[in-house]
Amino acid sequence: MAFKGNPFRRKRSDQTSNVWQVGGLRINRALRIPIIIFGIIFVYSIVGFAISNYNPVKTTPAQQVSLDDSFSASGYFIRQEQMVDIAEGNTVEYNYSDGDKVSKGAALVTEYSNQDALTVSRELKSINDNIEQLETFSSTSSTTTNSSRLNQKIIDQMNLLSEQVDNGSLGQVASITSELRQLVLKSGSVSDNSKDIKKELANLKQQAASLESRLDGKTTNIYSPCAGYFCESADGYESIFTPDVVDELTLSSLEKLSKKNPASTSGKGKVVSGYAWYYAAKVSDADAKSLKQGNSVKLRFSQISQDVSATIQAVRDDESNDSTLVIFQSEDMDAELVSMREQVATVVVDSYAGLKVPKSAVRMENDEMGVYVLSNSVASYKKIDPLYEGSDFYIVKQNVTGNDSLVVNDDIIVEAKDVNDKKVMK
Repeated sequence: MAFKGNPFRRKRSDQTSNVWQVGGLRINRALRIPIIIFGIIFVYSIVGFAISNYNPVKTTPAQQVSLDDSFSASGYFIRQEQMVDIAEGNTVEYNYSDGDKVSKGAALVTEYSNQDALTVSRELKSINDNIEQLETFSSTSSTTTNSSRLNQKIIDQMNLLSEQVDNGSLGQVASITSELRQLVLKSGSVSDNSKDIKKELANLKQQAASLESRLDGKTTNIYSPCAGYFCESADGYESIFTPDVVDELTLSSLEKLSKKNPASTSGKGKVVSGYAWYYAAKVSDADAKSLKQGNSVKLRFSQISQDVSATIQAVRDDESNDSTLVIFQSEDMDAELVSMREQVATVVVDSYAGLKVPKSAVRMENDEMGVYVLSNSVASYKKIDPLYEGSDFYIVKQNVTGNDSLVVNDDIIVEAKDVNDKKVMK
Protein backbone atom coordinates (compact mmCIF):
# COMPACT_ATOMS: atom_id res chain seq x y z
CA MET A 1 0.00 0.00 0.00
CA ALA A 2 1.50 3.25 -1.03
CA PHE A 3 1.13 6.61 0.73
CA LYS A 4 1.33 10.01 -1.02
CA GLY A 5 2.61 11.76 2.07
CA ASN A 6 3.79 11.36 5.60
CA PRO A 7 0.67 10.99 7.72
CA PHE A 8 2.59 11.82 10.84
CA ARG A 9 3.94 15.18 9.48
CA ARG A 10 2.14 18.24 11.14
CA LYS A 11 0.50 20.56 8.63
CA ARG A 12 2.27 23.95 8.36
CA SER A 13 0.06 26.99 9.23
CA ASP A 14 -0.02 30.20 7.03
CA GLN A 15 2.06 32.60 9.14
CA THR A 16 1.29 35.63 6.90
CA SER A 17 -2.48 35.48 7.43
CA ASN A 18 -2.22 37.43 10.69
CA VAL A 19 0.04 40.13 9.28
CA TRP A 20 -1.15 43.49 7.81
CA GLN A 21 1.43 44.91 5.50
CA VAL A 22 1.39 48.67 4.85
CA GLY A 23 4.15 49.46 2.41
CA GLY A 24 7.28 48.01 3.94
CA LEU A 25 5.72 47.95 7.42
CA ARG A 26 4.36 44.62 8.74
CA ILE A 27 1.71 45.05 11.47
CA ASN A 28 -0.24 42.38 13.30
CA ARG A 29 -3.79 42.35 11.96
CA ALA A 30 -5.16 42.38 15.47
CA LEU A 31 -3.84 45.95 15.88
CA ARG A 32 -5.36 47.25 12.62
CA ILE A 33 -8.58 48.74 14.00
CA PRO A 34 -6.96 50.45 17.05
CA ILE A 35 -4.35 52.04 14.76
CA ILE A 36 -7.03 53.35 12.38
CA ILE A 37 -9.00 54.80 15.27
CA PHE A 38 -5.88 56.42 16.69
CA GLY A 39 -5.07 57.93 13.30
CA ILE A 40 -8.53 59.45 12.94
CA ILE A 41 -8.34 60.93 16.43
CA PHE A 42 -4.86 62.33 15.74
CA VAL A 43 -5.87 63.99 12.47
CA TYR A 44 -9.03 65.43 14.02
CA SER A 45 -6.99 66.85 16.90
CA ILE A 46 -4.50 68.49 14.53
CA VAL A 47 -7.26 70.04 12.40
CA GLY A 48 -9.16 71.24 15.46
CA PHE A 49 -6.04 72.80 16.92
CA ALA A 50 -5.29 74.59 13.66
CA ILE A 51 -8.83 75.90 13.36
CA SER A 52 -8.97 77.10 16.95
CA ASN A 53 -5.64 78.90 16.62
CA TYR A 54 -6.18 80.35 13.10
CA ASN A 55 -7.02 84.01 13.49
CA PRO A 56 -7.01 85.86 10.16
CA VAL A 57 -6.82 89.65 10.61
CA LYS A 58 -8.13 91.82 7.80
CA THR A 59 -7.61 95.57 7.89
CA THR A 60 -8.46 98.61 5.80
CA PRO A 61 -6.80 102.05 6.02
CA ALA A 62 -8.72 105.00 7.45
CA GLN A 63 -9.14 107.21 4.40
CA GLN A 64 -9.96 110.90 4.32
CA VAL A 65 -13.14 111.59 2.36
CA SER A 66 -15.55 114.43 1.62
CA LEU A 67 -19.24 113.86 0.99
CA ASP A 68 -22.19 116.10 0.21
CA ASP A 69 -25.69 115.42 1.45
CA SER A 70 -27.36 116.64 -1.71
CA PHE A 71 -30.09 116.09 -4.29
CA SER A 72 -31.06 117.39 -7.71
CA ALA A 73 -33.85 119.88 -8.37
CA SER A 74 -35.26 121.66 -11.40
CA GLY A 75 -36.61 125.19 -11.20
CA TYR A 76 -36.74 128.81 -12.37
CA PHE A 77 -34.99 132.02 -11.38
CA ILE A 78 -37.26 134.80 -10.20
CA ARG A 79 -35.87 138.35 -10.14
CA GLN A 80 -36.88 142.00 -10.25
CA GLU A 81 -35.82 142.92 -13.80
CA GLN A 82 -36.30 145.81 -16.15
CA MET A 83 -35.80 145.39 -19.87
CA VAL A 84 -33.92 148.14 -21.69
CA ASP A 85 -33.47 148.91 -25.37
CA ILE A 86 -30.02 147.94 -26.57
CA ALA A 87 -28.95 149.20 -29.99
CA GLU A 88 -27.37 146.60 -32.26
CA GLY A 89 -24.66 146.80 -34.89
CA ASN A 90 -20.92 147.25 -35.42
CA THR A 91 -20.94 150.81 -34.08
CA VAL A 92 -22.34 149.92 -30.65
CA GLU A 93 -20.08 149.75 -27.60
CA TYR A 94 -21.09 148.23 -24.27
CA ASN A 95 -19.79 150.13 -21.28
CA TYR A 96 -20.53 147.29 -18.83
CA SER A 97 -20.26 143.50 -18.89
CA ASP A 98 -22.79 140.92 -17.69
CA GLY A 99 -23.03 140.94 -13.91
CA ASP A 100 -21.46 144.40 -13.47
CA LYS A 101 -23.05 146.66 -10.91
CA VAL A 102 -24.54 149.81 -12.41
CA SER A 103 -26.01 152.93 -10.86
CA LYS A 104 -29.22 154.59 -11.95
CA GLY A 105 -28.55 156.77 -14.98
CA ALA A 106 -25.32 155.00 -15.90
CA ALA A 107 -24.58 154.93 -19.63
CA LEU A 108 -25.02 151.22 -20.36
CA VAL A 109 -24.40 151.42 -24.09
CA THR A 110 -23.01 154.03 -26.43
CA GLU A 111 -24.05 154.05 -30.09
CA TYR A 112 -21.83 155.85 -32.61
CA SER A 113 -23.00 157.37 -35.85
CA ASN A 114 -20.29 155.62 -37.84
CA GLN A 115 -17.20 153.42 -37.54
CA ASP A 116 -14.86 156.42 -37.53
CA ALA A 117 -16.59 157.84 -34.45
CA LEU A 118 -16.14 154.50 -32.63
CA THR A 119 -12.41 154.49 -33.47
CA VAL A 120 -12.03 158.05 -32.20
CA SER A 121 -13.82 157.13 -28.96
CA ARG A 122 -11.46 154.24 -28.26
CA GLU A 123 -8.43 156.45 -28.92
CA LEU A 124 -9.86 159.08 -26.57
CA LYS A 125 -10.33 156.49 -23.84
CA SER A 126 -6.68 155.41 -24.09
CA ILE A 127 -5.47 159.01 -23.85
CA ASN A 128 -7.71 159.74 -20.85
CA ASP A 129 -6.26 156.69 -19.09
CA ASN A 130 -2.75 158.04 -19.63
CA ILE A 131 -3.78 161.47 -18.37
CA GLU A 132 -5.23 159.96 -15.20
CA GLN A 133 -2.07 157.99 -14.52
CA LEU A 134 0.27 160.92 -15.11
CA GLU A 135 -1.81 163.16 -12.86
CA THR A 136 -1.52 160.54 -10.15
CA PHE A 137 2.26 160.42 -10.53
CA SER A 138 2.67 164.17 -10.53
CA SER A 139 0.78 164.42 -7.25
CA THR A 140 3.22 161.97 -5.61
CA SER A 141 6.58 163.27 -4.46
CA SER A 142 9.32 161.46 -6.34
CA THR A 143 12.05 162.48 -3.90
CA THR A 144 11.06 159.73 -1.50
CA THR A 145 10.96 157.04 -4.18
CA ASN A 146 13.78 154.53 -4.18
CA SER A 147 14.76 153.94 -7.81
CA SER A 148 16.19 150.43 -7.31
CA ARG A 149 13.13 149.34 -5.38
CA LEU A 150 10.88 150.73 -8.11
CA ASN A 151 12.84 148.82 -10.75
CA GLN A 152 12.43 145.63 -8.74
CA LYS A 153 8.67 146.18 -8.59
CA ILE A 154 8.65 146.54 -12.39
CA ILE A 155 10.51 143.25 -12.74
CA ASP A 156 8.16 141.52 -10.30
CA GLN A 157 5.13 142.82 -12.18
CA MET A 158 6.55 141.64 -15.50
CA ASN A 159 7.18 138.17 -14.06
CA LEU A 160 3.63 138.08 -12.70
CA LEU A 161 2.24 139.08 -16.10
CA SER A 162 4.28 136.35 -17.80
CA GLU A 163 3.09 133.78 -15.28
CA GLN A 164 -0.58 134.70 -15.78
CA VAL A 165 -0.25 134.45 -19.56
CA ASP A 166 1.57 131.10 -19.40
CA ASN A 167 -1.13 129.66 -17.12
CA GLY A 168 -3.92 130.95 -19.33
CA SER A 169 -5.29 133.07 -16.45
CA LEU A 170 -6.24 136.10 -18.47
CA GLY A 171 -8.72 137.55 -16.00
CA GLN A 172 -6.02 139.57 -14.20
CA VAL A 173 -3.96 140.53 -17.23
CA ALA A 174 -5.67 143.90 -17.72
CA SER A 175 -5.13 145.04 -14.14
CA ILE A 176 -1.54 143.74 -14.07
CA THR A 177 -0.77 145.54 -17.35
CA SER A 178 -2.24 148.77 -16.01
CA GLU A 179 -0.16 148.53 -12.85
CA LEU A 180 2.97 147.79 -14.89
CA ARG A 181 2.35 150.81 -17.09
CA GLN A 182 1.99 153.02 -14.02
CA LEU A 183 5.26 151.71 -12.59
CA VAL A 184 7.10 152.31 -15.88
CA LEU A 185 5.77 155.85 -16.15
CA LYS A 186 6.66 156.48 -12.54
CA SER A 187 10.16 155.17 -13.16
CA GLY A 188 10.50 157.59 -16.03
CA SER A 189 9.34 160.49 -13.89
CA VAL A 190 11.99 159.62 -11.30
CA SER A 191 14.84 159.43 -13.79
CA ASP A 192 13.84 162.70 -15.43
CA ASN A 193 13.10 164.37 -12.09
CA SER A 194 9.53 164.96 -13.37
CA LYS A 195 10.71 167.63 -15.79
CA ASP A 196 8.60 166.37 -18.69
CA ILE A 197 5.47 165.36 -16.74
CA LYS A 198 3.67 168.68 -17.05
CA LYS A 199 4.62 169.00 -20.71
CA GLU A 200 3.33 165.49 -21.45
CA LEU A 201 0.09 166.16 -19.57
CA ALA A 202 -0.53 169.32 -21.52
CA ASN A 203 0.08 167.52 -24.80
CA LEU A 204 -2.29 164.63 -23.90
CA LYS A 205 -5.05 167.01 -22.78
CA GLN A 206 -4.77 168.89 -26.04
CA GLN A 207 -5.16 165.63 -27.97
CA ALA A 208 -8.15 164.67 -25.84
CA ALA A 209 -9.89 167.98 -26.48
CA SER A 210 -9.38 167.56 -30.23
CA LEU A 211 -10.86 164.06 -30.20
CA GLU A 212 -13.82 165.15 -28.08
CA SER A 213 -14.67 167.82 -30.63
CA ARG A 214 -14.65 165.21 -33.38
CA LEU A 215 -17.18 163.15 -31.40
CA ASP A 216 -19.56 166.02 -30.78
CA GLY A 217 -23.07 165.01 -31.91
CA LYS A 218 -21.99 161.56 -33.08
CA THR A 219 -22.86 159.49 -30.01
CA THR A 220 -26.07 158.36 -28.35
CA ASN A 221 -26.15 156.80 -24.87
CA ILE A 222 -28.65 154.34 -23.42
CA TYR A 223 -28.96 154.85 -19.68
CA SER A 224 -29.84 152.48 -16.87
CA PRO A 225 -33.39 152.99 -15.51
CA CYS A 226 -32.34 151.79 -12.05
CA ALA A 227 -29.44 150.58 -9.95
CA GLY A 228 -28.63 146.91 -10.16
CA TYR A 229 -26.77 144.36 -12.30
CA PHE A 230 -26.44 144.72 -16.05
CA CYS A 231 -27.13 141.92 -18.54
CA GLU A 232 -26.66 142.27 -22.28
CA SER A 233 -29.50 139.87 -23.14
CA ALA A 234 -33.11 139.26 -22.12
CA ASP A 235 -35.32 136.15 -22.40
CA GLY A 236 -38.79 137.75 -22.37
CA TYR A 237 -39.78 136.35 -18.95
CA GLU A 238 -38.70 139.52 -17.12
CA SER A 239 -42.34 140.54 -16.63
CA ILE A 240 -43.54 136.97 -15.86
CA PHE A 241 -41.17 135.62 -13.20
CA THR A 242 -41.36 138.58 -10.84
CA PRO A 243 -40.90 138.61 -7.02
CA ASP A 244 -44.56 139.54 -6.43
CA VAL A 245 -45.61 135.97 -7.38
CA VAL A 246 -43.41 134.32 -4.74
CA ASP A 247 -45.76 134.58 -1.75
CA GLU A 248 -48.61 132.69 -3.44
CA LEU A 249 -46.56 130.47 -5.74
CA THR A 250 -47.41 126.75 -6.01
CA LEU A 251 -46.13 123.97 -8.24
CA SER A 252 -49.15 124.26 -10.53
CA SER A 253 -48.88 128.05 -10.80
CA LEU A 254 -45.14 127.76 -11.45
CA GLU A 255 -45.87 125.42 -14.34
CA LYS A 256 -48.47 127.83 -15.73
CA LEU A 257 -46.01 130.73 -15.58
CA SER A 258 -43.39 128.70 -17.46
CA LYS A 259 -45.86 128.06 -20.30
CA LYS A 260 -46.70 131.74 -20.86
CA ASN A 261 -45.48 133.29 -24.08
CA PRO A 262 -42.40 135.44 -23.42
CA ALA A 263 -42.13 139.01 -24.67
CA SER A 264 -40.05 139.84 -27.74
CA THR A 265 -36.37 140.30 -26.88
CA SER A 266 -35.06 141.71 -30.15
CA GLY A 267 -32.56 144.47 -29.34
CA LYS A 268 -33.24 144.12 -25.60
CA GLY A 269 -31.03 143.89 -22.54
CA LYS A 270 -31.96 144.21 -18.89
CA VAL A 271 -30.99 145.47 -15.47
CA VAL A 272 -31.61 143.22 -12.46
CA SER A 273 -32.64 145.63 -9.74
CA GLY A 274 -32.31 144.92 -6.04
CA TYR A 275 -29.97 142.39 -4.56
CA ALA A 276 -32.20 139.39 -3.73
CA TRP A 277 -33.35 136.79 -6.23
CA TYR A 278 -35.29 133.53 -5.90
CA TYR A 279 -34.97 130.03 -7.27
CA ALA A 280 -38.32 128.18 -7.26
CA ALA A 281 -37.74 124.44 -7.68
CA LYS A 282 -39.66 121.20 -7.85
CA VAL A 283 -38.32 118.77 -5.24
CA SER A 284 -39.37 115.21 -4.42
CA ASP A 285 -41.18 114.76 -1.11
CA ALA A 286 -38.40 112.45 0.10
CA ASP A 287 -35.71 115.08 -0.51
CA ALA A 288 -37.86 117.89 0.87
CA LYS A 289 -38.09 116.18 4.28
CA SER A 290 -34.61 117.43 5.13
CA LEU A 291 -35.46 121.06 4.31
CA LYS A 292 -36.79 123.64 6.74
CA GLN A 293 -37.65 127.26 6.23
CA GLY A 294 -34.78 129.52 7.24
CA ASN A 295 -32.05 126.89 6.84
CA SER A 296 -28.99 127.67 4.75
CA VAL A 297 -27.96 125.51 1.77
CA LYS A 298 -25.66 125.67 -1.22
CA LEU A 299 -26.91 125.72 -4.80
CA ARG A 300 -24.59 124.20 -7.39
CA PHE A 301 -25.04 125.00 -11.08
CA SER A 302 -23.03 123.43 -13.89
CA GLN A 303 -22.34 126.80 -15.56
CA ILE A 304 -20.50 128.33 -12.61
CA SER A 305 -17.50 127.10 -10.63
CA GLN A 306 -18.52 128.34 -7.19
CA ASP A 307 -21.43 127.16 -5.05
CA VAL A 308 -24.11 129.76 -4.39
CA SER A 309 -25.17 130.45 -0.81
CA ALA A 310 -28.94 130.48 -0.35
CA THR A 311 -31.63 130.42 2.33
CA ILE A 312 -34.79 128.32 2.21
CA GLN A 313 -37.55 130.90 1.93
CA ALA A 314 -40.51 128.48 1.73
CA VAL A 315 -41.33 124.74 1.59
CA ARG A 316 -44.79 124.04 0.14
CA ASP A 317 -45.95 120.45 -0.22
CA ASP A 318 -48.29 119.65 -3.10
CA GLU A 319 -50.63 116.98 -1.73
CA SER A 320 -51.86 116.08 -5.21
CA ASN A 321 -48.53 114.44 -6.13
CA ASP A 322 -45.25 113.33 -4.62
CA SER A 323 -43.45 116.66 -5.16
CA THR A 324 -42.84 119.78 -3.13
CA LEU A 325 -42.22 123.39 -4.14
CA VAL A 326 -39.12 124.81 -2.46
CA ILE A 327 -38.22 128.48 -2.86
CA PHE A 328 -34.61 129.48 -2.25
CA GLN A 329 -33.48 133.07 -1.75
CA SER A 330 -29.98 134.44 -2.40
CA GLU A 331 -28.07 137.67 -2.92
CA ASP A 332 -25.08 136.18 -4.75
CA MET A 333 -24.67 137.45 -8.28
CA ASP A 334 -22.24 137.06 -11.17
CA ALA A 335 -22.15 137.12 -14.97
CA GLU A 336 -23.75 133.66 -15.33
CA LEU A 337 -26.40 133.96 -12.63
CA VAL A 338 -27.72 137.24 -13.98
CA SER A 339 -28.85 135.60 -17.23
CA MET A 340 -30.10 132.20 -15.99
CA ARG A 341 -33.79 131.27 -16.03
CA GLU A 342 -34.74 127.58 -16.15
CA GLN A 343 -32.00 125.53 -14.54
CA VAL A 344 -31.21 122.22 -12.88
CA ALA A 345 -29.41 122.66 -9.57
CA THR A 346 -27.72 120.41 -7.05
CA VAL A 347 -28.97 121.39 -3.62
CA VAL A 348 -26.26 120.74 -1.04
CA VAL A 349 -27.96 120.44 2.35
CA ASP A 350 -24.76 119.69 4.23
CA SER A 351 -21.16 118.68 3.60
CA TYR A 352 -19.08 116.26 5.61
CA ALA A 353 -15.32 115.76 5.74
CA GLY A 354 -13.65 113.10 7.82
CA LEU A 355 -12.50 109.48 7.86
CA LYS A 356 -14.45 106.66 6.24
CA VAL A 357 -15.07 103.67 8.56
CA PRO A 358 -16.81 100.43 7.48
CA LYS A 359 -19.77 99.54 9.68
CA SER A 360 -18.43 96.00 9.98
CA ALA A 361 -15.44 97.36 11.92
CA VAL A 362 -17.42 99.32 14.50
CA ARG A 363 -17.53 97.99 18.08
CA MET A 364 -19.31 99.22 21.20
CA GLU A 365 -17.25 99.61 24.35
CA ASN A 366 -18.81 101.18 27.46
CA ASP A 367 -21.71 102.48 25.34
CA GLU A 368 -19.28 104.31 23.06
CA MET A 369 -18.59 103.61 19.40
CA GLY A 370 -15.09 102.75 18.34
CA VAL A 371 -12.87 100.58 16.20
CA TYR A 372 -9.79 98.44 16.72
CA VAL A 373 -6.68 99.39 14.80
CA LEU A 374 -3.63 97.25 14.22
CA SER A 375 -0.17 98.63 14.91
CA ASN A 376 2.91 96.41 15.13
CA SER A 377 0.64 93.34 15.42
CA VAL A 378 -1.06 94.84 18.49
CA ALA A 379 -4.76 95.76 18.49
CA SER A 380 -5.73 99.11 20.03
CA TYR A 381 -9.23 100.43 20.63
CA LYS A 382 -9.98 103.96 19.43
CA LYS A 383 -13.19 105.92 19.91
CA ILE A 384 -14.97 107.42 16.91
CA ASP A 385 -17.35 110.35 16.57
CA PRO A 386 -19.73 109.72 13.61
CA LEU A 387 -20.64 112.73 11.48
CA TYR A 388 -22.62 110.92 8.78
CA GLU A 389 -24.10 107.45 8.38
CA GLY A 390 -24.18 105.75 4.99
CA SER A 391 -25.57 102.37 3.98
CA ASP A 392 -22.45 100.44 5.01
CA PHE A 393 -20.08 103.07 6.36
CA TYR A 394 -19.69 106.04 8.68
CA ILE A 395 -17.85 109.29 8.14
CA VAL A 396 -16.23 110.09 11.46
CA LYS A 397 -14.48 113.12 12.84
CA GLN A 398 -10.82 113.34 11.92
CA ASN A 399 -8.34 114.03 14.70
CA VAL A 400 -4.82 115.38 14.62
CA THR A 401 -3.13 112.88 16.93
CA GLY A 402 -3.82 109.17 17.15
CA ASN A 403 -3.17 108.45 20.83
CA ASP A 404 -6.74 107.38 21.48
CA SER A 405 -8.51 108.72 18.41
CA LEU A 406 -8.64 107.53 14.83
CA VAL A 407 -6.33 109.32 12.40
CA VAL A 408 -5.78 109.04 8.66
CA ASN A 409 -4.06 105.82 7.48
CA ASP A 410 -4.73 103.93 10.72
CA ASP A 411 -5.19 100.23 9.87
CA ILE A 412 -8.76 99.51 10.93
CA ILE A 413 -9.46 95.87 11.82
CA VAL A 414 -12.52 94.78 9.88
CA GLU A 415 -12.21 91.05 10.50
CA ALA A 416 -10.53 89.18 13.38
CA LYS A 417 -11.30 86.61 16.06
CA ASP A 418 -11.48 87.53 19.74
CA VAL A 419 -9.98 90.96 19.24
CA ASN A 420 -9.28 92.90 22.44
CA ASP A 421 -7.47 96.06 23.39
CA LYS A 422 -3.70 95.57 23.61
CA LYS A 423 -3.98 92.01 22.29
CA VAL A 424 -1.21 90.69 20.09
CA MET A 425 -2.80 89.54 16.84
CA LYS A 426 -0.97 86.70 15.04
